[in-house]
Amino acid sequence: MPPTATPKRAKTEVQRRGLAPAAAAAARVAAPILKKRGLAEARIVTEWRAIVGDTVAERSAPERLLRGRAAPGAVPGGTLRLRVAGVWALEFQHMAPGLIERINGFFGYPAVARIQFVQAPLPAAKRAPAPPAPLPPAAEARLAAMTAKIDDPELRARVLALGRALERRAARVSKPVANKLSGPARKPV
Repeated sequence: MPPTATPKRAKTEVQRRGLAPAAAAAARVAAPILKKRGLAEARIVTEWRAIVGDTVAERSAPERLLRGRAAPGAVPGGTLRLRVAGVWALEFQHMAPGLIERINGFFGYPAVARIQFVQAPLPAAKRAPAPPAPLPPAAEARLAAMTAKIDDPELRARVLALGRALERRAARVSKPVANKLSGPARKPV
């Protein structure tokens, strides 16, 4: 007679060990806030680029997802309020059936039945900071001489980067700041 296998217990939230993904915690925290704004399905905001693609995501942003009433015979799904950059509104009206299909395909159920377009400027995208200006050759040579004794190439590169940052900060601090309100410098009379 073969030994009977004991059924494995499913691990509960309390029994699970390790770190939880930050996205899961963020989604739990953001869900009530997004529901107040009319975005009951928070993933439509967080995953907008994945749902519709880069080109559409650059020219639009979801504002609200208003749930439809569950009346008998009514079309399931809600109304997505979509902010569209000015000149693209007409193009998006033509793309609406395809967008609805993509959104509903992503969620796996008819989340959106209709799209309401709002022609308005999009929120400003965060830009990456500009690369720092190069150091003068004398400062670069001085830093290279100081870090030449470090054998580990990775450590040398990091110390060199730190030295460059400190040199830039020292140059910023030591520059005299012109007072914009006083105007050009005047000679005493």
